[in-house]
Amino acid sequence: MKLIVALALMQGMTAYAGEVRSNGYTVRYDEHIEEASGDLHGESVGSIRLTRASDQTLVWQENTPLRPGCGAIPAVTLLSDQFVALCGHLGGRHYTQKIILMQGNTPGMVSVDQFDTPSPVRVEGDGTLALDVLRRDLFPGELTGPHYFHTVYRLQRDAATFGFVPSFEAESAERYWQQYRVTRQAAPAAAVLPELLASLLAAQSGKQPICGELAAIAADLQHGGQIPDAQGARTLMLGWLHKLPAIGYPAFNMQACAGRF
Repeated sequence: MKLIVALALMQGMTAYAGEVRSNGYTVRYDEHIEEASGDLHGESVGSIRLTRASDQTLVWQENTPLRPGCGAIPAVTLLSDQFVALCGHLGGRHYTQKIILMQGNTPGMVSVDQFDTPSPVRVEGDGTLALDVLRRDLFPGELTGPHYFHTVYRLQRDAATFGFVPSFEAESAERYWQQYRVTRQAAPAAAVLPELLASLLAAQSGKQPICGELAAIAADLQHGGQIPDAQGARTLMLGWLHKLPAIGYPAFNMQACAGRF
């Protein structure tokens, strides 16, 4: 089957990737070789088509450099009778989710960049759409190598907004806490300090033991030999805790940790 698809692409034909039907519409996401002149000529690209199921009228079409599929995440996923998620990539990297609202005569679309780590769109208990994004390249002048900052995004849909916005409410705190635990176990605190502190800031609205973890990180920094004393560790951590709100994280509630950090 892979050979057949490859030959089809070489011959300029369209390779079928995914299709769903719901709420009177059909969404299809294909991959083909771009034949038009331009920067993408001869490259594999994606084509998204939204048609009305009753009469096959083309409602919306987009040609995109994003090729369909994100590893284990399929190119097209039906989330509900109103929402469809499309996931695409740029040559096996840099993943993007596109969400289509299939309602009324003018369906809407919103995109979310997931950088290097795709994750599926979730339908929460209240029906809200949410997904996790590991943002990178946020402090290029200070951090070297890949540093990934976890952010939960929820779909906001009202009279003024249709788009994903960062969520730091209590319902997202557990997601940040779980990411903190994974990062904490994966590397020494000194190597991932900004990411650890970002996750703790984001989890402040929950019931997790934030202050105790800050104290534990400070102790680890001293034991690692890079920071000579408790005051030095605290100063380094406070520096990052005050910087991280500049990239969207909540401010640190110092009063809540008074006497414990």
